[in-house]
Amino acid sequence: MIRTMPPRLRSVLSIPVLTAGLALAAWTALPAGRPGPAAFQVRANAPLQTMAGFGAGFNEATEECLQAIHSAEDRARAYDLLYGDSGARLNIVRLKVSPHARPRPGAAPSDAAAWSGKYDWASDVDTQRTWQAIRPVLEKTRPVLYAVPFTPPVRWKTNGQLSGGSLKREDYRAYAEYLCDFLAYCRGPLGADIEALSLQNEPGVAAPWQSCLWTGAELRDFIKIAAPLIRAAGLKTRIMLSEGTSWSGAWEHLLPTLQDPEARGFLNIMASHSYGSPGDAARRSFAAASGRNGLPVWMSEMSLMEPPAPDDPGMPAAIRIARYIHRDLVEGRASAWIFCFAIFRSSFPGSMGVLAPADGSGSRQGALVVPKRFWAMAHYSRFVRPGWAVVGVDGAGADNTAFIDPQGDGFVVVAVNPEDKAVPAAYDFGVRTISAVRAFVTTKDLDLAEAASPEARDHGFSALLPPRSVTTFAGGLGR
Repeated sequence: MIRTMPPRLRSVLSIPVLTAGLALAAWTALPAGRPGPAAFQVRANAPLQTMAGFGAGFNEATEECLQAIHSAEDRARAYDLLYGDSGARLNIVRLKVSPHARPRPGAAPSDAAAWSGKYDWASDVDTQRTWQAIRPVLEKTRPVLYAVPFTPPVRWKTNGQLSGGSLKREDYRAYAEYLCDFLAYCRGPLGADIEALSLQNEPGVAAPWQSCLWTGAELRDFIKIAAPLIRAAGLKTRIMLSEGTSWSGAWEHLLPTLQDPEARGFLNIMASHSYGSPGDAARRSFAAASGRNGLPVWMSEMSLMEPPAPDDPGMPAAIRIARYIHRDLVEGRASAWIFCFAIFRSSFPGSMGVLAPADGSGSRQGALVVPKRFWAMAHYSRFVRPGWAVVGVDGAGADNTAFIDPQGDGFVVVAVNPEDKAVPAAYDFGVRTISAVRAFVTTKDLDLAEAASPEARDHGFSALLPPRSVTTFAGGLGR
């Protein structure tokens, strides 16, 4: 049995808890007369997908939302909460490719050597506003940068508008060069490599904001043009498809590329958004395809976008987000999970940012609001680092997502109890021994607060999951 906690886990758990004091001092004790605990078997010796991490989205409006926070200290705290070691420790930045960059005079349209200067990204307002919002993240950490266009420039679209329409087939190469030029600009003047490029955000929806319609066959054909150009430019950016609104829609748009050997050879990441039915069976289609093709799955955008519902900073939204994370990682085998926006504004109804709107009315106006959904996401992202592997958990009574560290000597279990009553739970790790288990809990009254250590034994531990709660257990694993 491990008698001390692995150094990597000690490093994670030494991060200061953001709420003061020790919480729920006796919550692991089972009251007399309570039914036996729900039994959960953790398959720690059977690692599944390897995690790439957790992140949030940035675009030209992010800087505006941050500036709506009146206090400079609160603006700095927002970045600390999102990407700092004392917060959620997100490690992925999703950023939008602007459709507004104008050609530079004299740039050759098809000359690879001129790509890095063909378009004037430095004068494009949306590009610069987006990077202004991202720079404080780059000062704190080295995140994975992943870019996604919402629409091509209007001159190449069938309807000549930013929303709806399609890319004209005769302009596929011109648009591929545009995207390649953006990647080269980021690598050159900005000094930041874009590690992944999606070819289109939500290709099946003509949204009223920036959008563009693609069929799966069109994406298949476009990847055969764009990927070789990117590689010829010496860029190692991975290509992502298809970022459909729902798992089913994403699968429909991805399938033609998977069925074409040439196109599939250019694909590096399969991606979906998680809007739509919580029970969408296409998650399992992605999981199976990941196993067959050796391609990772990313859940690349999710929020509770439910107009006309207002932003919900409370536990109902937090529980829903935690359960989506659980389903997407366990059923969809997602190795990355990304919230729609880092922060958003209240003028668009719904819980759109991992941090709440800074421009709300009344007492919230101008203040940084840290909603419960932020803490729900942090239950995963703070403790589960890139390189950790998901492992299965058998049993019913709570949503459990389990992980082991790259060396296999540390574990994390995130348990979501959506019920209005406490759930006694017993976790068994089979032949593996455990030690030094710590617990952290979020409820309506607590924010990722440390609780008393669970009742541990050689091969498992017992705990009482509070009503309407998210709990993280972290400890050491022996052989």
